[in-house]
This record gives sequence, structure tokens and C-alpha cells, in this order.
Amino acid sequence: MLFLAFAGGALVGGAAAVLFAPRSGEQTRKRLAGAMEDGREMAARVPQAISDASSAAQSAFVKGLK
Repeated sequence: MLFLAFAGGALVGGAAAVLFAPRSGEQTRKRLAGAMEDGREMAARVPQAISDASSAAQSAFVKGLK
């Protein structure tokens, strides 16, 4: 949950920085498109990261029981 909050804050902060930076409209649109693509890629990796973390926690728990 903390990772998602951090990622969301980073995306919002990055978008704000891009919007308020002194650049032309075309440059700003290209940067926003790149940031959106990065966000989509990160969002696509989140379910796998959660699954991996869950598996690791489960393994550690089972190992701790032995």
C-alpha cells in the first residue's frame, strides 16, 4: 500500500512539474505522453510485484514455522 501511495505521489508530482515547466506546448505534450506511458508500464508491473511479495512472505512464514 505504501508503494502505491509513493508511486501515485511521484506521478502527480512529475505531472505538476511538467505542466509548470517553461516549455512549448509540443514539448509539454511529448513529456506528458512519455510520463503516461511510464505510468502504464509501472501499473502493469504492480500485480506481479504484489504476487511476488506475497509468495515471498508465504515462504518466509512457512520457513518460520519449521
